[in-house]
Amino acid sequence: MDLLILAGLSAVAAVLAGLAARKLCRLGSGGGASEDAGLTAPPLPPFRPVTPVAFVSSNDQGAFGEALTSVMMAAQGWRPINGKPGTGPQGVDGIFVRVTEDGFQACLIETKTNSSGYAARQMSNAKLSDDLTQLYLTCGDPVLGAVYAHLYKALNAGDASVVKQLWRHHLARGVTETMALAPDGSPDGPVTLAPSQIWMQALAASLSELDRGRRYWSGTYPV
Repeated sequence: MDLLILAGLSAVAAVLAGLAARKLCRLGSGGGASEDAGLTAPPLPPFRPVTPVAFVSSNDQGAFGEALTSVMMAAQGWRPINGKPGTGPQGVDGIFVRVTEDGFQACLIETKTNSSGYAARQMSNAKLSDDLTQLYLTCGDPVLGAVYAHLYKALNAGDASVVKQLWRHHLARGVTETMALAPDGSPDGPVTLAPSQIWMQALAASLSELDRGRRYWSGTYPV
């Protein structure tokens, strides 16, 4: 897979998804010119699930899930930074940082899409420490390197400013499960269920337009 093309698609799709989401939210509120003109707003079309046949390969379905996580986190004010130290899929699916009134915060996320398997070792502190070390050594950016170094120290010190989560997107249902993870990567706490239909639809529609060569997205949207 051409990672540069995929990264570009994901970045542009994230922007378009945000714009589409705000547009749909305004339409769903029933406000706007139609109300002022005395017109009855039409009902929104039903959610159309994103199905596995929409992707060229299962790897592309997984990449869609990671892009979906990035879009949803960005909507909450989190900034994504690179989590893959090499040219392959190894590394951290998502590293997100932000600064609030409470100070620096980071969230390390492993994303699973539909029924893809999860092993606790994927998000153990030991494995993540190795990933952060490689990111620090290979990033070539002193500012970003300082972030990786801070994450490494905070993770191993058990600092509350750095948390780990497992996200699972159920594309057919339009929902996303999230749960906290313990130091060894095992589930640590209840599962939180959040609706993610609007983000799935926006990202799917964007990819349908952007990937016109159908290298990753095999159909059109709606599916």
